[in-house]
Amino acid sequence: MNATVPAATGMRTRRTRRFILAGAVVMAILVVLAVWRGGLLDLPAAPRGVTAGQAGLANLRELGLRARALESLANGHSAEPSPSDSAFTRAAAGLAAVRRGDAEHGVSLLRGGLTLAPGDLVLGNAYRMAVFQLRRAHLTDVRGRESLVARVPVWLEREPLATLEQLHTANPQRETALQLALAWVDELILFSALEIKAPASVESVKLLSELLQREPAYVPALYGRGLNYLHRPSRLVWPEARKAAPDAASRDLGLAVAIGRRIGGGSPELVATLALTLGDALAKEGRPDRARSWWQIAANTHREPALLAATRRRFAWRDDEMLDRLEAEMGIRMADLDHPLTDLSIMWR
Repeated sequence: MNATVPAATGMRTRRTRRFILAGAVVMAILVVLAVWRGGLLDLPAAPRGVTAGQAGLANLRELGLRARALESLANGHSAEPSPSDSAFTRAAAGLAAVRRGDAEHGVSLLRGGLTLAPGDLVLGNAYRMAVFQLRRAHLTDVRGRESLVARVPVWLEREPLATLEQLHTANPQRETALQLALAWVDELILFSALEIKAPASVESVKLLSELLQREPAYVPALYGRGLNYLHRPSRLVWPEARKAAPDAASRDLGLAVAIGRRIGGGSPELVATLALTLGDALAKEGRPDRARSWWQIAANTHREPALLAATRRRFAWRDDEMLDRLEAEMGIRMADLDHPLTDLSIMWR
């Protein structure tokens, strides 16, 4: 009789533990689903039926192969498979010329390749980044970055804006609009004077907003506009005709993340960068707990040392100092001219 009491008690204990465990599993599943759908972390709903093509996230692997082939040929190596289209061949020759010091001829070849394929994101990005680094080389003196005083050769003065404006006028498509908008951001990265940064950001946002009116699910444009809003100093009024909402950055970046989660296929680096940037936007808007949640997601997604270091720095910030520390961090990031914020290769690396 006495022996059966402990056995019954043990059975009840085991049933209770199983019940608790099952409940915990169900709760974990619900939490994962809620986070995935955006409920717990306040993500906006991704548009129903949005496709990878509409989001600008289609064929990322092919874009990566094309970019690697371009780099290989530009560096004098063979590339397999190597695209044979004339736009690619001309752009590769141009990039090679730039790297061996024949910059003016190289930029002309790059421009010619992009003119043959204005919607090619890989070639457009290669052209913009080559011009960015050439202009940077001519603007090494800090005083030269404070004004538009000519310190670059005449053939480089209006690049890449002049070429991209012409291409977008002749080929008004989303890719040319995106490259032109990012070229304006390149201006504000290269020049630190507020009288350059403010109108450049305004022009970039204008172009991206017009693009998003036509294609509201285009993730590169959402990310680009969100970055513009995020990097505006919080204590300055930007000279726009229509003032941006206080949560404009997190809305754009949150929608980009939501669409990316629905579509899938992005690299861990891209996913982590979007999460980190969304966390920054939420921190700037005074939502530190949500910000830390997204920084943790970024750290869990991509274990690259620089990104982990960036998240560790953010976790050390107190709530009352978060805005000032964030703006200092973003200033450092903006000044990293070896890795410009506008480099689209993050999409296909």
